[in-house]
Amino acid sequence: MSNIKGKILSILFREYYLFWAAGLTAGIYTGSKYHLFNPYILIAEIAVIILILIIGILITRRFLNSEHSLNISNHGKINIKLKGNKLPFRETSRSDFKQDNARLVILVIIPFLILFVIGNSIINIYEYNESKSVFLSLYENKSLARDNIVIEGRVSNHPTYRYGSLNFLLEADKISIYDCNGNLNSLFNTGELVNIKLNNTGTELILRDDYLRLTGSLDKNDSKNFMAGGYDEIVFIADCGGIKKIERSNLSYRIFSFRSRLYCCLKNAFYKNLEIEDACIAEAVVLGNRNNVPGYLTESFKRCGVYHLFAISGLHLSFFISLVYLVLKKMRSSYFIFWAAVIFLVVYNFLVGERASILRASIMAIFILLAKEWNREYSHRILLYLSYVIIIIFNPYFLYDMGFWMSYGSMAALVFIYPVAIRLAGNIFPFLKLKSSFFMRIAFITLSIQIVLFPVLAYFFGEVSLISPVANILIIPVFYIILSILMVSSFVIIIWPPAGGLLLKSSAIFFEYILKTVKILSKFDFCIINFDSFPVKNVIVYYIVLLIILFTVCMIVKRINVCKRRRR
Repeated sequence: MSNIKGKILSILFREYYLFWAAGLTAGIYTGSKYHLFNPYILIAEIAVIILILIIGILITRRFLNSEHSLNISNHGKINIKLKGNKLPFRETSRSDFKQDNARLVILVIIPFLILFVIGNSIINIYEYNESKSVFLSLYENKSLARDNIVIEGRVSNHPTYRYGSLNFLLEADKISIYDCNGNLNSLFNTGELVNIKLNNTGTELILRDDYLRLTGSLDKNDSKNFMAGGYDEIVFIADCGGIKKIERSNLSYRIFSFRSRLYCCLKNAFYKNLEIEDACIAEAVVLGNRNNVPGYLTESFKRCGVYHLFAISGLHLSFFISLVYLVLKKMRSSYFIFWAAVIFLVVYNFLVGERASILRASIMAIFILLAKEWNREYSHRILLYLSYVIIIIFNPYFLYDMGFWMSYGSMAALVFIYPVAIRLAGNIFPFLKLKSSFFMRIAFITLSIQIVLFPVLAYFFGEVSLISPVANILIIPVFYIILSILMVSSFVIIIWPPAGGLLLKSSAIFFEYILKTVKILSKFDFCIINFDSFPVKNVIVYYIVLLIILFTVCMIVKRINVCKRRRR
Protein backbone atom coordinates (compact mmCIF):
# COMPACT_ATOMS: atom_id res chain seq x y z
CA MET A 1 0.00 0.00 0.00
CA SER A 2 2.86 2.37 0.85
CA ASN A 3 4.42 1.61 -2.51
CA ILE A 4 1.20 2.65 -4.29
CA LYS A 5 0.99 5.82 -2.19
CA GLY A 6 4.56 6.63 -3.13
CA LYS A 7 3.85 6.22 -6.82
CA ILE A 8 0.70 8.33 -6.58
CA LEU A 9 2.62 11.09 -4.81
CA SER A 10 5.42 10.92 -7.36
CA ILE A 11 2.84 11.37 -10.16
CA LEU A 12 1.25 14.28 -8.31
CA PHE A 13 4.64 15.95 -7.93
CA ARG A 14 5.57 15.30 -11.56
CA GLU A 15 2.23 16.37 -13.09
CA TYR A 16 1.32 19.21 -10.77
CA TYR A 17 0.74 21.47 -13.80
CA LEU A 18 -2.25 19.26 -14.61
CA PHE A 19 -3.86 20.25 -11.30
CA TRP A 20 -3.14 23.90 -12.02
CA ALA A 21 -5.06 23.62 -15.28
CA ALA A 22 -7.82 21.66 -13.50
CA GLY A 23 -8.13 24.39 -10.85
CA LEU A 24 -8.51 27.10 -13.49
CA THR A 25 -11.09 25.03 -15.38
CA ALA A 26 -13.07 24.24 -12.22
CA GLY A 27 -13.08 27.92 -11.27
CA ILE A 28 -14.40 29.02 -14.66
CA TYR A 29 -17.03 26.28 -14.80
CA THR A 30 -18.36 26.88 -11.26
CA GLY A 31 -18.20 30.64 -11.81
CA SER A 32 -20.39 30.32 -14.89
CA LYS A 33 -22.95 28.37 -12.84
CA TYR A 34 -22.85 30.42 -9.62
CA HIS A 35 -22.31 34.12 -10.09
CA LEU A 36 -20.02 35.97 -7.69
CA PHE A 37 -22.20 39.06 -7.77
CA ASN A 38 -24.70 37.01 -5.75
CA PRO A 39 -23.55 38.17 -2.24
CA TYR A 40 -24.49 34.96 -0.41
CA ILE A 41 -22.59 32.71 -2.82
CA LEU A 42 -19.65 35.12 -2.77
CA ILE A 43 -19.40 35.06 1.04
CA ALA A 44 -19.71 31.26 1.21
CA GLU A 45 -17.08 30.75 -1.50
CA ILE A 46 -14.58 33.15 0.06
CA ALA A 47 -15.06 31.53 3.48
CA VAL A 48 -14.41 28.02 2.16
CA ILE A 49 -11.34 29.08 0.17
CA ILE A 50 -9.85 31.00 3.10
CA LEU A 51 -10.40 28.04 5.42
CA ILE A 52 -8.66 25.64 3.05
CA LEU A 53 -5.78 28.08 2.54
CA ILE A 54 -5.32 28.47 6.31
CA ILE A 55 -5.19 24.70 6.76
CA GLY A 56 -2.67 24.46 3.92
CA ILE A 57 -0.48 27.19 5.37
CA LEU A 58 -0.49 25.55 8.83
CA ILE A 59 0.50 22.20 7.33
CA THR A 60 3.24 23.84 5.29
CA ARG A 61 4.69 25.79 8.22
CA ARG A 62 4.78 22.67 10.35
CA PHE A 63 6.87 20.72 7.89
CA LEU A 64 9.04 23.54 6.56
CA ASN A 65 11.04 23.26 9.78
CA SER A 66 11.55 19.51 9.49
CA GLU A 67 15.03 18.20 8.70
CA HIS A 68 13.87 15.48 6.32
CA SER A 69 14.80 15.39 2.65
CA LEU A 70 12.77 14.38 -0.37
CA ASN A 71 13.69 11.21 -2.21
CA ILE A 72 11.95 8.55 -4.26
CA SER A 73 13.81 5.35 -3.49
CA ASN A 74 13.76 2.09 -5.38
CA HIS A 75 10.69 1.08 -3.37
CA GLY A 76 8.77 4.31 -4.06
CA LYS A 77 9.57 5.92 -0.67
CA ILE A 78 9.35 9.69 -0.45
CA ASN A 79 10.40 12.32 2.09
CA ILE A 80 10.94 16.06 1.99
CA LYS A 81 13.22 18.78 3.22
CA LEU A 82 12.79 22.40 2.19
CA LYS A 83 15.67 24.80 2.76
CA GLY A 84 15.05 28.07 1.02
CA ASN A 85 14.31 27.26 -2.61
CA LYS A 86 16.32 24.02 -2.75
CA LEU A 87 15.04 20.48 -2.64
CA PRO A 88 17.93 18.16 -1.66
CA PHE A 89 17.44 14.41 -2.11
CA ARG A 90 18.47 11.38 -0.09
CA GLU A 91 17.05 7.99 0.79
CA THR A 92 14.71 7.76 3.76
CA SER A 93 12.18 5.40 5.27
CA ARG A 94 9.03 4.66 3.35
CA SER A 95 6.84 4.78 6.48
CA ASP A 96 7.19 8.53 6.84
CA PHE A 97 4.98 10.33 4.30
CA LYS A 98 4.08 13.28 6.50
CA GLN A 99 6.74 15.49 4.99
CA ASP A 100 5.27 14.97 1.52
CA ASN A 101 2.17 16.83 2.61
CA ALA A 102 4.18 20.05 2.61
CA ARG A 103 5.25 19.70 -0.99
CA LEU A 104 1.78 18.50 -1.94
CA VAL A 105 0.30 21.67 -0.45
CA ILE A 106 2.91 23.93 -2.05
CA LEU A 107 2.87 22.45 -5.55
CA VAL A 108 -0.71 21.20 -5.88
CA ILE A 109 -3.29 22.43 -3.38
CA ILE A 110 -2.38 26.11 -3.00
CA PRO A 111 -1.85 26.73 -6.78
CA PHE A 112 -5.07 24.80 -7.46
CA LEU A 113 -7.00 27.11 -5.14
CA ILE A 114 -5.32 30.26 -6.44
CA LEU A 115 -6.11 29.36 -10.05
CA PHE A 116 -9.61 28.34 -9.01
CA VAL A 117 -10.14 31.85 -7.64
CA ILE A 118 -8.57 33.40 -10.76
CA GLY A 119 -10.80 31.37 -13.07
CA ASN A 120 -13.87 32.15 -10.99
CA SER A 121 -13.03 35.85 -11.00
CA ILE A 122 -12.33 36.01 -14.73
CA ILE A 123 -15.59 34.39 -15.81
CA ASN A 124 -17.60 36.54 -13.42
CA ILE A 125 -15.88 39.69 -14.67
CA TYR A 126 -16.86 38.68 -18.22
CA GLU A 127 -20.46 37.99 -17.23
CA TYR A 128 -20.66 41.13 -15.10
CA ASN A 129 -19.53 43.20 -18.10
CA GLU A 130 -22.14 41.45 -20.23
CA SER A 131 -24.83 42.35 -17.70
CA LYS A 132 -23.83 46.00 -18.22
CA SER A 133 -24.09 45.72 -22.01
CA VAL A 134 -25.46 48.76 -23.82
CA PHE A 135 -27.65 46.53 -25.99
CA LEU A 136 -29.08 44.76 -22.94
CA SER A 137 -29.82 48.13 -21.32
CA LEU A 138 -31.54 49.35 -24.46
CA TYR A 139 -33.61 46.18 -24.68
CA GLU A 140 -34.72 46.48 -21.05
CA ASN A 141 -35.45 50.20 -21.31
CA LYS A 142 -39.19 50.31 -21.99
CA SER A 143 -39.19 54.07 -22.61
CA LEU A 144 -37.09 53.75 -25.78
CA ALA A 145 -38.37 52.50 -29.11
CA ARG A 146 -36.55 49.24 -29.85
CA ASP A 147 -37.88 48.94 -33.39
CA ASN A 148 -36.04 51.86 -35.01
CA ILE A 149 -32.37 51.45 -34.19
CA VAL A 150 -29.38 52.04 -36.48
CA ILE A 151 -25.99 50.49 -35.70
CA GLU A 152 -22.66 50.76 -37.47
CA GLY A 153 -19.78 48.35 -37.11
CA ARG A 154 -17.49 45.70 -38.53
CA VAL A 155 -18.43 42.08 -39.25
CA SER A 156 -16.08 40.20 -36.91
CA ASN A 157 -16.62 36.59 -38.03
CA HIS A 158 -17.58 34.60 -41.11
CA PRO A 159 -21.37 34.86 -41.68
CA THR A 160 -23.34 31.61 -41.73
CA TYR A 161 -26.74 30.73 -43.14
CA ARG A 162 -29.08 29.16 -40.62
CA TYR A 163 -32.79 28.47 -41.04
CA GLY A 164 -33.11 30.91 -43.94
CA SER A 165 -31.31 33.82 -42.29
CA LEU A 166 -27.74 35.10 -42.31
CA ASN A 167 -26.12 35.15 -38.86
CA PHE A 168 -22.91 36.89 -37.85
CA LEU A 169 -21.28 38.97 -35.13
CA LEU A 170 -20.93 42.72 -35.49
CA GLU A 171 -18.46 44.80 -33.50
CA ALA A 172 -20.66 47.87 -33.13
CA ASP A 173 -18.99 51.29 -33.05
CA LYS A 174 -22.08 53.50 -33.02
CA ILE A 175 -25.73 53.03 -31.97
CA SER A 176 -28.40 55.55 -33.01
CA ILE A 177 -31.97 55.39 -31.69
CA TYR A 178 -34.79 57.22 -33.44
CA ASP A 179 -38.30 57.97 -32.25
CA CYS A 180 -41.53 57.21 -34.07
CA ASN A 181 -41.22 60.43 -36.08
CA GLY A 182 -37.71 59.61 -37.31
CA ASN A 183 -35.95 62.10 -35.03
CA LEU A 184 -32.67 61.12 -33.35
CA ASN A 185 -33.39 60.26 -29.73
CA SER A 186 -30.09 58.89 -28.42
CA LEU A 187 -26.58 58.22 -29.69
CA PHE A 188 -24.09 55.79 -28.14
CA ASN A 189 -20.47 55.00 -28.96
CA THR A 190 -19.52 51.46 -28.01
CA GLY A 191 -17.21 48.60 -28.95
CA GLU A 192 -19.46 45.70 -28.04
CA LEU A 193 -20.23 42.56 -30.02
CA VAL A 194 -23.83 41.88 -30.95
CA ASN A 195 -25.44 38.95 -32.75
CA ILE A 196 -26.97 39.94 -36.09
CA LYS A 197 -29.81 38.03 -37.71
CA LEU A 198 -30.38 39.19 -41.27
CA ASN A 199 -33.73 38.06 -42.69
CA ASN A 200 -34.70 37.96 -46.38
CA THR A 201 -31.08 38.12 -47.46
CA GLY A 202 -30.54 39.77 -50.82
CA THR A 203 -27.93 39.23 -53.49
CA GLU A 204 -25.26 41.43 -51.88
CA LEU A 205 -22.59 39.25 -50.31
CA ILE A 206 -21.64 39.96 -46.69
CA LEU A 207 -18.08 39.02 -45.74
CA ARG A 208 -15.98 39.18 -42.61
CA ASP A 209 -14.45 42.64 -42.04
CA ASP A 210 -17.15 44.43 -44.06
CA TYR A 211 -18.20 47.70 -42.42
CA LEU A 212 -22.02 47.94 -42.30
CA ARG A 213 -24.84 50.25 -41.32
CA LEU A 214 -27.88 48.25 -40.20
CA THR A 215 -31.42 49.36 -39.44
CA GLY A 216 -33.57 47.03 -37.35
CA SER A 217 -34.78 46.06 -33.91
CA LEU A 218 -33.56 44.28 -30.78
CA ASP A 219 -34.80 40.91 -29.60
CA LYS A 220 -33.62 38.30 -27.13
CA ASN A 221 -32.39 34.82 -27.99
CA ASP A 222 -32.95 32.23 -25.27
CA SER A 223 -30.76 29.57 -26.88
CA LYS A 224 -27.19 29.17 -25.67
CA ASN A 225 -24.84 30.73 -28.14
CA PHE A 226 -21.30 31.02 -26.88
CA MET A 227 -20.07 32.76 -30.01
CA ALA A 228 -20.31 36.10 -28.22
CA GLY A 229 -19.98 34.64 -24.77
CA GLY A 230 -23.38 34.71 -23.15
CA TYR A 231 -26.45 32.69 -22.35
CA ASP A 232 -29.57 34.77 -23.01
CA GLU A 233 -28.19 37.01 -25.74
CA ILE A 234 -29.48 40.10 -27.39
CA VAL A 235 -30.01 39.72 -31.15
CA PHE A 236 -30.27 42.57 -33.62
CA ILE A 237 -32.76 41.66 -36.36
CA ALA A 238 -32.61 43.42 -39.74
CA ASP A 239 -33.87 42.92 -43.28
CA CYS A 240 -31.85 43.11 -46.48
CA GLY A 241 -33.41 46.51 -47.22
CA GLY A 242 -32.00 47.92 -43.99
CA ILE A 243 -28.34 47.14 -44.67
CA LYS A 244 -25.68 49.25 -46.35
CA LYS A 245 -21.93 48.84 -46.76
CA ILE A 246 -19.92 51.90 -45.76
CA GLU A 247 -16.27 52.85 -45.60
CA ARG A 248 -14.04 54.36 -42.96
CA SER A 249 -10.67 56.09 -43.19
CA ASN A 250 -9.18 55.17 -39.82
CA LEU A 251 -6.19 52.86 -39.30
CA SER A 252 -8.27 50.02 -37.86
CA TYR A 253 -10.48 49.92 -40.93
CA ARG A 254 -7.43 49.82 -43.22
CA ILE A 255 -5.86 46.92 -41.32
CA PHE A 256 -9.02 44.82 -41.46
CA SER A 257 -9.58 45.81 -45.08
CA PHE A 258 -6.11 44.49 -45.90
CA ARG A 259 -6.92 41.23 -44.13
CA SER A 260 -10.13 40.94 -46.14
CA ARG A 261 -8.28 41.44 -49.44
CA LEU A 262 -5.61 38.88 -48.50
CA TYR A 263 -8.26 36.36 -47.45
CA CYS A 264 -10.27 36.88 -50.66
CA CYS A 265 -7.10 36.49 -52.75
CA LEU A 266 -6.45 33.01 -51.34
CA LYS A 267 -10.11 32.03 -51.30
CA ASN A 268 -10.69 33.05 -54.92
CA ALA A 269 -7.60 31.10 -55.98
CA PHE A 270 -8.97 27.97 -54.28
CA TYR A 271 -12.39 28.21 -55.93
CA LYS A 272 -10.92 29.13 -59.33
CA ASN A 273 -8.47 26.23 -59.56
CA LEU A 274 -10.27 23.46 -57.62
CA GLU A 275 -13.62 21.73 -57.69
CA ILE A 276 -16.26 23.16 -55.35
CA GLU A 277 -15.93 20.42 -52.70
CA ASP A 278 -12.13 20.52 -52.88
CA ALA A 279 -12.11 24.31 -52.57
CA CYS A 280 -14.39 24.20 -49.51
CA ILE A 281 -12.02 21.77 -47.80
CA ALA A 282 -9.00 23.90 -48.78
CA GLU A 283 -10.67 27.00 -47.32
CA ALA A 284 -11.38 25.10 -44.09
CA VAL A 285 -7.91 23.62 -43.54
CA VAL A 286 -5.90 26.69 -44.62
CA LEU A 287 -8.10 29.68 -43.79
CA GLY A 288 -10.08 28.17 -40.92
CA ASN A 289 -13.56 28.81 -42.35
CA ARG A 290 -15.71 25.65 -42.29
CA ASN A 291 -18.98 27.47 -42.98
CA ASN A 292 -18.84 26.76 -46.72
CA VAL A 293 -18.28 23.01 -46.37
CA PRO A 294 -21.54 21.30 -47.46
CA GLY A 295 -23.54 19.68 -44.69
CA TYR A 296 -23.49 16.23 -46.26
CA LEU A 297 -19.69 16.38 -46.53
CA THR A 298 -19.32 17.48 -42.91
CA GLU A 299 -21.55 14.63 -41.79
CA SER A 300 -19.53 12.12 -43.81
CA PHE A 301 -16.27 13.27 -42.21
CA LYS A 302 -17.88 13.05 -38.76
CA ARG A 303 -19.14 9.52 -39.38
CA CYS A 304 -15.66 8.44 -40.45
CA GLY A 305 -14.03 10.03 -37.41
CA VAL A 306 -11.76 12.33 -39.46
CA TYR A 307 -13.57 15.62 -38.86
CA HIS A 308 -10.55 16.79 -36.84
CA LEU A 309 -8.68 17.24 -40.15
CA PHE A 310 -10.67 20.45 -40.73
CA ALA A 311 -9.14 22.07 -37.64
CA ILE A 312 -5.97 24.15 -38.12
CA SER A 313 -3.37 22.65 -35.81
CA GLY A 314 0.34 22.30 -35.18
CA LEU A 315 0.77 20.30 -38.39
CA HIS A 316 -0.29 23.32 -40.44
CA LEU A 317 2.04 25.64 -38.57
CA SER A 318 4.95 23.23 -38.90
CA PHE A 319 4.61 23.43 -42.69
CA PHE A 320 4.48 27.21 -42.64
CA ILE A 321 7.40 27.59 -40.21
CA SER A 322 9.40 25.13 -42.32
CA LEU A 323 8.79 27.42 -45.30
CA VAL A 324 10.00 30.40 -43.28
CA TYR A 325 13.19 28.55 -42.32
CA LEU A 326 13.65 27.34 -45.91
CA VAL A 327 13.43 30.86 -47.28
CA LEU A 328 15.65 32.39 -44.58
CA LYS A 329 18.07 29.52 -43.99
CA LYS A 330 20.94 31.46 -45.60
CA MET A 331 20.62 34.09 -42.90
CA ARG A 332 23.35 33.62 -40.32
CA SER A 333 21.33 35.17 -37.53
CA SER A 334 19.06 32.62 -35.83
CA TYR A 335 17.67 35.56 -33.87
CA PHE A 336 16.33 37.08 -37.11
CA ILE A 337 14.81 33.74 -38.21
CA PHE A 338 13.14 33.35 -34.81
CA TRP A 339 11.46 36.74 -35.00
CA ALA A 340 10.46 36.13 -38.62
CA ALA A 341 8.70 32.92 -37.51
CA VAL A 342 7.00 34.73 -34.61
CA ILE A 343 5.81 37.56 -36.86
CA PHE A 344 4.49 35.00 -39.32
CA LEU A 345 2.54 33.21 -36.54
CA VAL A 346 1.00 36.51 -35.44
CA VAL A 347 0.02 37.40 -39.03
CA TYR A 348 -1.43 33.94 -39.70
CA ASN A 349 -3.47 34.04 -36.47
CA PHE A 350 -4.77 37.44 -37.51
CA LEU A 351 -5.66 36.10 -40.98
CA VAL A 352 -7.68 33.08 -39.80
CA GLY A 353 -9.18 34.81 -36.75
CA GLU A 354 -9.47 33.77 -33.12
CA ARG A 355 -9.28 29.96 -33.31
CA ALA A 356 -8.52 27.91 -30.21
CA SER A 357 -6.63 25.21 -32.12
CA ILE A 358 -4.25 27.57 -33.89
CA LEU A 359 -3.73 29.68 -30.76
CA ARG A 360 -2.71 26.53 -28.90
CA ALA A 361 -0.34 25.48 -31.66
CA SER A 362 1.12 28.99 -31.99
CA ILE A 363 1.81 29.38 -28.26
CA MET A 364 3.49 25.98 -28.07
CA ALA A 365 5.49 26.73 -31.25
CA ILE A 366 6.74 30.04 -29.82
CA PHE A 367 7.81 28.33 -26.58
CA ILE A 368 9.64 25.63 -28.57
CA LEU A 369 11.36 28.22 -30.77
CA LEU A 370 12.43 30.13 -27.66
CA ALA A 371 13.83 26.98 -26.08
CA LYS A 372 15.84 26.22 -29.22
CA GLU A 373 17.02 29.82 -29.44
CA TRP A 374 18.28 29.68 -25.84
CA ASN A 375 19.54 26.07 -26.16
CA ARG A 376 17.15 24.92 -23.43
CA GLU A 377 15.35 21.64 -22.98
CA TYR A 378 11.55 21.68 -23.03
CA SER A 379 8.71 19.36 -22.11
CA HIS A 380 5.66 19.00 -24.34
CA ARG A 381 3.61 18.25 -21.23
CA ILE A 382 4.49 21.51 -19.52
CA LEU A 383 4.04 23.48 -22.75
CA LEU A 384 0.60 21.92 -23.17
CA TYR A 385 -0.41 22.94 -19.64
CA LEU A 386 0.99 26.46 -19.97
CA SER A 387 -0.71 27.08 -23.31
CA TYR A 388 -3.97 25.82 -21.81
CA VAL A 389 -3.75 28.24 -18.88
CA ILE A 390 -2.81 31.16 -21.16
CA ILE A 391 -5.64 30.54 -23.63
CA ILE A 392 -8.29 30.05 -20.94
CA ILE A 393 -7.26 33.25 -19.18
CA PHE A 394 -7.31 35.02 -22.56
CA ASN A 395 -10.85 33.81 -23.34
CA PRO A 396 -12.63 31.59 -20.79
CA TYR A 397 -15.47 30.92 -23.23
CA PHE A 398 -13.15 28.63 -25.17
CA LEU A 399 -14.28 26.00 -22.65
CA TYR A 400 -17.48 25.77 -24.68
CA ASP A 401 -15.68 25.57 -28.03
CA MET A 402 -15.53 22.19 -29.76
CA GLY A 403 -12.31 23.03 -31.61
CA PHE A 404 -10.60 23.87 -28.32
CA TRP A 405 -11.33 20.46 -26.80
CA MET A 406 -10.54 18.56 -29.99
CA SER A 407 -7.20 20.33 -30.31
CA TYR A 408 -6.15 19.81 -26.68
CA GLY A 409 -7.60 16.30 -26.61
CA SER A 410 -5.58 15.30 -29.66
CA MET A 411 -2.41 16.83 -28.25
CA ALA A 412 -2.96 15.21 -24.86
CA ALA A 413 -3.37 11.85 -26.59
CA LEU A 414 -0.02 12.31 -28.36
CA VAL A 415 1.76 13.41 -25.18
CA PHE A 416 0.27 11.00 -22.62
CA ILE A 417 -1.52 8.05 -24.22
CA TYR A 418 0.53 7.35 -27.34
CA PRO A 419 3.93 6.80 -25.61
CA VAL A 420 2.38 4.45 -23.04
CA ALA A 421 0.51 2.51 -25.74
CA ILE A 422 3.67 2.13 -27.84
CA ARG A 423 5.72 0.94 -24.86
CA LEU A 424 3.05 -1.53 -23.74
CA ALA A 425 2.56 -2.94 -27.25
CA GLY A 426 6.34 -3.09 -27.74
CA ASN A 427 6.75 -5.14 -24.57
CA ILE A 428 3.94 -7.51 -25.53
CA PHE A 429 4.80 -7.77 -29.25
CA PRO A 430 8.54 -6.94 -29.58
CA PHE A 431 8.71 -8.40 -33.09
CA LEU A 432 6.37 -5.73 -34.57
CA LYS A 433 9.00 -2.93 -34.54
CA LEU A 434 6.32 -0.33 -33.90
CA LYS A 435 8.55 2.74 -33.79
CA SER A 436 9.94 2.13 -37.27
CA SER A 437 6.61 1.35 -38.95
CA PHE A 438 4.81 4.44 -40.29
CA PHE A 439 1.39 2.82 -40.59
CA MET A 440 1.62 1.20 -37.14
CA ARG A 441 2.45 4.57 -35.62
CA ILE A 442 -0.50 6.15 -37.44
CA ALA A 443 -2.72 3.38 -36.09
CA PHE A 444 -1.57 3.89 -32.50
CA ILE A 445 -1.82 7.68 -32.81
CA THR A 446 -5.37 7.36 -34.13
CA LEU A 447 -6.33 4.91 -31.41
CA SER A 448 -4.87 7.18 -28.72
CA ILE A 449 -6.73 10.21 -30.08
CA GLN A 450 -9.93 8.18 -30.31
CA ILE A 451 -9.64 7.15 -26.65
CA VAL A 452 -9.15 10.73 -25.47
CA LEU A 453 -11.74 12.35 -27.77
CA PHE A 454 -14.46 9.76 -27.18
CA PRO A 455 -16.39 11.84 -24.59
CA VAL A 456 -15.77 15.07 -26.54
CA LEU A 457 -17.32 13.62 -29.69
CA ALA A 458 -20.18 12.10 -27.69
CA TYR A 459 -20.86 15.44 -25.97
CA PHE A 460 -20.74 17.70 -29.07
CA PHE A 461 -21.90 15.34 -31.84
CA GLY A 462 -23.93 12.72 -29.97
CA GLU A 463 -22.13 9.97 -31.88
CA VAL A 464 -18.73 8.26 -32.05
CA SER A 465 -17.27 6.44 -35.06
CA LEU A 466 -15.66 3.05 -34.47
CA ILE A 467 -14.20 3.00 -37.96
CA SER A 468 -12.04 6.05 -37.19
CA PRO A 469 -8.71 4.13 -36.87
CA VAL A 470 -9.16 2.57 -40.33
CA ALA A 471 -10.25 5.89 -41.86
CA ASN A 472 -7.29 7.76 -40.39
CA ILE A 473 -4.79 5.15 -41.60
CA LEU A 474 -6.21 5.40 -45.14
CA ILE A 475 -6.65 9.19 -45.20
CA ILE A 476 -3.98 10.88 -43.06
CA PRO A 477 -0.93 10.01 -45.24
CA VAL A 478 -2.70 11.43 -48.31
CA PHE A 479 -3.96 14.39 -46.29
CA TYR A 480 -0.33 15.25 -45.44
CA ILE A 481 0.39 15.45 -49.17
CA ILE A 482 -2.63 17.68 -49.79
CA LEU A 483 -1.73 19.92 -46.88
CA SER A 484 1.83 20.39 -48.10
CA ILE A 485 0.55 21.31 -51.58
CA LEU A 486 -2.00 23.76 -50.14
CA MET A 487 0.53 25.42 -47.86
CA VAL A 488 3.18 25.85 -50.55
CA SER A 489 0.66 27.01 -53.16
CA SER A 490 -0.88 29.53 -50.71
CA PHE A 491 2.56 30.97 -50.08
CA VAL A 492 3.19 31.21 -53.84
CA ILE A 493 -0.28 32.66 -54.58
CA ILE A 494 0.49 35.74 -52.48
CA ILE A 495 3.64 36.35 -54.54
CA TRP A 496 2.58 35.06 -58.00
CA PRO A 497 -1.08 33.87 -58.29
CA PRO A 498 -0.83 32.02 -61.65
CA ALA A 499 2.05 29.84 -60.41
CA GLY A 500 0.20 29.12 -57.16
CA GLY A 501 -2.89 28.12 -59.16
CA LEU A 502 -0.90 25.56 -61.14
CA LEU A 503 0.37 24.02 -57.90
CA LEU A 504 -3.18 23.85 -56.56
CA LYS A 505 -4.39 21.83 -59.55
CA SER A 506 -1.90 19.07 -58.75
CA SER A 507 -3.87 18.27 -55.58
CA ALA A 508 -7.06 17.26 -57.45
CA ILE A 509 -6.24 13.54 -57.58
CA PHE A 510 -5.53 13.42 -53.85
CA PHE A 511 -8.78 15.24 -53.04
CA GLU A 512 -10.65 12.72 -55.17
CA TYR A 513 -9.10 9.82 -53.25
CA ILE A 514 -10.02 11.29 -49.86
CA LEU A 515 -13.60 12.15 -50.84
CA LYS A 516 -14.24 8.70 -52.30
CA THR A 517 -12.74 7.01 -49.23
CA VAL A 518 -14.88 9.13 -46.90
CA LYS A 519 -17.99 8.44 -48.96
CA ILE A 520 -17.46 4.68 -48.80
CA LEU A 521 -16.55 4.47 -45.11
CA SER A 522 -19.40 6.76 -43.99
CA LYS A 523 -21.95 4.20 -45.25
CA PHE A 524 -21.13 1.69 -42.49
CA ASP A 525 -23.95 2.58 -40.10
CA PHE A 526 -23.13 -0.31 -37.75
CA CYS A 527 -19.80 1.40 -36.91
CA ILE A 528 -21.52 4.43 -35.36
CA ILE A 529 -22.40 4.64 -31.65
CA ASN A 530 -25.21 7.14 -31.01
CA PHE A 531 -25.96 8.87 -27.70
CA ASP A 532 -29.23 10.54 -26.78
CA SER A 533 -27.29 12.67 -24.31
CA PHE A 534 -23.79 12.73 -22.87
CA PRO A 535 -23.70 15.31 -20.04
CA VAL A 536 -20.62 16.97 -18.57
CA LYS A 537 -20.61 14.69 -15.50
CA ASN A 538 -20.19 11.68 -17.79
CA VAL A 539 -17.22 13.40 -19.44
CA ILE A 540 -15.60 14.01 -16.04
CA VAL A 541 -16.18 10.42 -14.88
CA TYR A 542 -14.73 9.09 -18.15
CA TYR A 543 -11.50 11.07 -17.78
CA ILE A 544 -11.10 10.12 -14.12
CA VAL A 545 -11.42 6.44 -15.03
CA LEU A 546 -9.01 6.98 -17.95
CA LEU A 547 -6.42 8.52 -15.62
CA ILE A 548 -6.72 5.55 -13.24
CA ILE A 549 -6.31 3.10 -16.13
CA LEU A 550 -3.35 5.09 -17.48
CA PHE A 551 -1.70 5.04 -14.04
CA THR A 552 -2.24 1.27 -13.77
CA VAL A 553 -0.85 0.64 -17.26
CA CYS A 554 2.24 2.74 -16.49
CA MET A 555 2.89 0.62 -13.38
CA ILE A 556 2.47 -2.57 -15.41
CA VAL A 557 4.89 -1.35 -18.10
CA LYS A 558 7.48 -0.45 -15.47
CA ARG A 559 7.04 -3.81 -13.78
CA ILE A 560 7.55 -5.60 -17.11
CA ASN A 561 10.72 -3.61 -17.83
CA VAL A 562 12.11 -4.36 -14.35
CA CYS A 563 11.46 -8.08 -14.83
CA LYS A 564 13.22 -8.01 -18.20
CA ARG A 565 16.28 -6.28 -16.73
CA ARG A 566 16.46 -8.83 -13.91
CA ARG A 567 16.34 -11.72 -16.37
CA ARG A 568 19.29 -10.26 -18.26
